[in-house]
Amino acid sequence: MSQGKTQDLLDFVRQLPVGMAYAPIYAKDQAIQSGKISKGKTPLERSHHQVMAPSDVALQIERKPDVFQAVGVFTGGRSMGLVILDVDRNLSRLKKKWGESLEGAPVITSTKANAAKYLFRVPEALWGSVKGFGLSDTGAGYEVLWGRQGVIYGAYPGSSDGKAPEGHYGFEGDLEAIPDAPEWLLAEMRDHAGKEIQDGGFIKNRKALDFSDRDPAEVAEIIQSALKVIPGQGAGSRDHWVKVGMAIHSELPTDLGLTLWSAWSAEDPEFSQEWSEGNPCDEVWKSFRKGPVSLGTLFWMADQQLPGRMWLSEDLRKVVESVEADNVTRIRQVVITYAEVIKRAKEIQQIQNPAEAAHAMNVLALEAGYRDAGALERLLIAQMQFEQQDDEMAMSHLLDKDLNFEYLIPDLLPCPGTVMIHGAGGDGKSMSAWTIAKHVARGIPFSVRGDLVPVKAGPVLILNGDQSEVQVQQQMRDLEFRRTDPVTVVMGWDLNWYYRFVKLIEKHKPKLVIIDSITGCSRGSAFDENKKEFASPIYWLANNNGRLFPACTILLIHHANKTGGFRGSTAIRDAVDEVWGLRRPTPQQVAHTGSNARLITVEKSRTGRDGSKLLMKLENDLTFSLVDYVESDGNEGPATVVDRVLQRLRAVYPRALTRSDLAADALCGGSVTAIKKATQRLVSRGLVAAVYEAPERTSYQAITSREKPLNTCPPLAEALVRLESEGGQALELSPPVPPVDQEGGQQGDSLTPCPPSKTSDTNGSTQGGQLLEVSPRQERTEEELARMMQEAAQMWE
Repeated sequence: MSQGKTQDLLDFVRQLPVGMAYAPIYAKDQAIQSGKISKGKTPLERSHHQVMAPSDVALQIERKPDVFQAVGVFTGGRSMGLVILDVDRNLSRLKKKWGESLEGAPVITSTKANAAKYLFRVPEALWGSVKGFGLSDTGAGYEVLWGRQGVIYGAYPGSSDGKAPEGHYGFEGDLEAIPDAPEWLLAEMRDHAGKEIQDGGFIKNRKALDFSDRDPAEVAEIIQSALKVIPGQGAGSRDHWVKVGMAIHSELPTDLGLTLWSAWSAEDPEFSQEWSEGNPCDEVWKSFRKGPVSLGTLFWMADQQLPGRMWLSEDLRKVVESVEADNVTRIRQVVITYAEVIKRAKEIQQIQNPAEAAHAMNVLALEAGYRDAGALERLLIAQMQFEQQDDEMAMSHLLDKDLNFEYLIPDLLPCPGTVMIHGAGGDGKSMSAWTIAKHVARGIPFSVRGDLVPVKAGPVLILNGDQSEVQVQQQMRDLEFRRTDPVTVVMGWDLNWYYRFVKLIEKHKPKLVIIDSITGCSRGSAFDENKKEFASPIYWLANNNGRLFPACTILLIHHANKTGGFRGSTAIRDAVDEVWGLRRPTPQQVAHTGSNARLITVEKSRTGRDGSKLLMKLENDLTFSLVDYVESDGNEGPATVVDRVLQRLRAVYPRALTRSDLAADALCGGSVTAIKKATQRLVSRGLVAAVYEAPERTSYQAITSREKPLNTCPPLAEALVRLESEGGQALELSPPVPPVDQEGGQQGDSLTPCPPSKTSDTNGSTQGGQLLEVSPRQERTEEELARMMQEAAQMWE
C-alpha cells in the first residue's frame, strides 16, 4: 500500500468512535500466524478475544503498513449490537423492495457491482433472540453478520470469482448515528435463531440437577444457546475451533454433542471447502479426552459476546445458576490428596498472569473442597512456614539464630520493620512515602537530629491499589525520579496476595516496600475496617518479615478518620512497629515550618521514638524534602542525655570517645549508668557505631554522611559577631577535618577546612581535636571573653 493510502487509512481509523470492537485486517497474500495465507479479510488473531480500540488498530497499522491494510469491526454484543447486512448481489432488487429502510444507514462499497454493506443496530433486549446467517441460507443474495467481523475500510482484495478487481472499500455515513435494524431484517434474524437442530427435539423435561445427571437434550439446549453467539474465527483459528469442540465434549461426549459442534463449525464460510469431502469434525471428535477445557470455557466465550448470560433464555439462566451454586458440592465427589493440592497450588503460583492464576486457584479450591482461593492460599503459606521448621523453638535455638535488627535510615526506618503513615486525603501521604523511597533508591543522606546520616541504597517496591497510573506517574515526575532509579511499581495490588508477595520480594529483593494504601489494597477483604480481622494481612506482613521473605522495611499508607486518627480497628495500630500521623502545621508552627510543609509525628514506636517528628516541605524548586524535625522550646541546648551524647560525638567526629570520656565531659553530664544506656540506645538506633580498640575498651563514633561539607569555617566577622552576641552562652568550634575522598563521599573543593585548634584548658583536650568551649554553667569575665575572642581570631587567620 502506498504511503498516501496508508495515511488515508490511519486518518479514517483515528476518527472511529470508541466503544466498538475493531480489528486490523491482514493484507491479501500476507502470511498469518497459523501459516495460512490471508485472502484480504482476515483480522489480527488477538482481536477475536480482545476489544481493540481505534488507537490499538492505528498502532498496528502504523507499525506494519505492509501487513495490515484495512480495518474491520466485530458485530454483535461486543460492538453494542452492531449488525451488518452484507449484500453480495442483487442490490438493486433489495433497494426496490426495502429501499426506504436502507436510507440513513452507513454504507460500505467496493469495486464489486450491485453489492454493498449496510450497518444497523439491534436493540439490546433482542440480542439473545437473534442470529446471523450466510449467503447459502436464503439464496436472496445477502448475508447477515452477527457476532462475526466485517471489513469497513481499506484495501479491497477483489471478489473470489475474479469478476471484481482489487481496489478500495469506500465508506459513507456516520458511525455515531447508526439506525436501528429494520423490522424485516430483525424478523429474518429471529427466524434463523429459532431453527434448532432437530434431533428428537429440545426438551421439555427439565430436572433441577447438575449437568452430570441432566437430560442430555437439556444440556444440548444450553450448549446451543452459547454456540448461537460464539462466532467462528476463520483462517488460522484451529485452536479456537478445537477448544469449542472440547468444551462440548466435556459434558456431551455423544453423537448429539458432535452434531452441535458440526453445525456450528459449518457456519464459518472460510472453511466451506473443508466440508467437500465429508465432516471434518468426525476424526477430531474421536480424539477428545477429559481435560482442563470444560463447559465453563464455552460459557466464558459466550459471555465475551453477550455479558451477563444474556445469551441464555430466562429459564435456562436459572438452570445454569442453580448448577453453579451447587458446583462445590457436586465436584467434591472426588477427594484430592493434600500432597496433590499443595503440588498443584505451587504450580499455579508460577503463572505470570494474575487473573489466570486467580481463576486456576479458584478452580482448584472448588475441586479440593475449600470455600474460596483465599483459604487455599493460606494453606499454602502454612505449608511454607512448616517447611522452615521454626514455628516452635527452644530458647537456645532462638538465641543462637543469626538475626540482625538494623536501620534502613538510622533512627527512622527499622529493618525488618513495619510502619504505618496516616493522614487526611490530599495532605501528602503518598508524597512523603515517595520522598523516602527516593532517599533509599539513591542512597541520599537523611537529616536526623540536625545532621545528615547515611542511607543504605537499595531497590524499592511500590504496591499500589489507591491511585491511578497517571497519578502515580505525575507524582514520580514531581519528585524528579529518574528512569534508572531501582524502583518497581505494581498496580492493582491486593494485601491478600500472600504468596505473590513472597515471590515479588524474592525476585526484586527490595530494601523498602511501600503499600498504598491499606484500604485501597484490601478490596478482596471480607471484613470492614472496624473489624480486627481486617488487620490480619498486616499482622502477617509483620510476623513473616525476614522469615518467609528477605527482611525489608514495609511502609503502609492509610487514611485518616474525621478526628484526625487513622480509620478502622485499633488492631491495625497494634500490628505495626510504628505509627506516623501526618498533619498540616498549626498557625503557630507555620512561622517555623513555612506554609508549604507537613508535620509527621511518631505516635507509636517499639524502639522508643514516640513523639519524634519529621518535616516534609515543598522547596522553591518545586521538589520535596523530608527531614528530621526538632521543635524549639526556647532552650538552645540538648534536652536529654541521649541527645547530649549524640551532639558531643558528632561535634568531635571523626574522633571516637569512650564512655569515660563522655561521662567526664561537662556538656554530656549525667551518671555513668545514664551514659552507658545512652550509648546503647544510639548504637541500636544506627546513629552511633561502637569501635572496639582493645579488650574492655570500647569507643563510640558518630555515624554521619560523607556527602556534605563537614565542619567548614564561617567568615571571621560572623564568628566575632556571634561571640559578642552570645556573651556567656556556650561556644563550640568544630575540630579540623581533612577532605574526604572515600567511597560514598565527596571532596568539597570550594570549602576551607578549619585550621588546627589550639589546646584549651578545658577538660580532656587533645592535639588538633578538642573543642574550645565555654560552659553554660560558668560566669565569664570580660577579660576571659576578650581572651577567647583573640584566640578565635588567631585560629581563622
